[in-house]
Amino acid sequence: MKTAGRHFEVSVRQDLRPRPLRGERIRALVRRALSRLAAAEADVRVLVVGDDDMERWNRDFLNRAGTTNVIAFPDDAPGEARPDRIAGDILVSAPTCLAQTRGWAGTADERVFYFILHGMLHLAGYDHEKGAAGARRMRRAESDLYRSVLGSGRT
Repeated sequence: MKTAGRHFEVSVRQDLRPRPLRGERIRALVRRALSRLAAAEADVRVLVVGDDDMERWNRDFLNRAGTTNVIAFPDDAPGEARPDRIAGDILVSAPTCLAQTRGWAGTADERVFYFILHGMLHLAGYDHEKGAAGARRMRRAESDLYRSVLGSGRT
């Protein structure tokens, strides 16, 4: 998708059957979020998995036990990221995301999108694990962007 000198590639693959999300809706939400970020180009690949797969990825790549909601794998090595580009893979566990957002307003697509957005911000250079200031900055960006994309009445 090209938007006024900007180029965004977005793919969504779901390894769960039946597919829990509407892929086109997720792609549209991701594109809308990208249009609100400063990047001139993006290549975001979303893979929706179950908890067993996520637990394996979490253990193998982050050395952490158990499942998690989202893991982001940036294309660029640390220190090589370009501020005008958001690129990488976002692995999201639909069951965990939906369990963690039980009671939220919105569709399953919108609720899982919140975690995809979290992964996108990691790809854009945000980091909540390096101190309270970074965590607050990322949480604020996450909330503002989520509301901007979905409307002000969301979590």
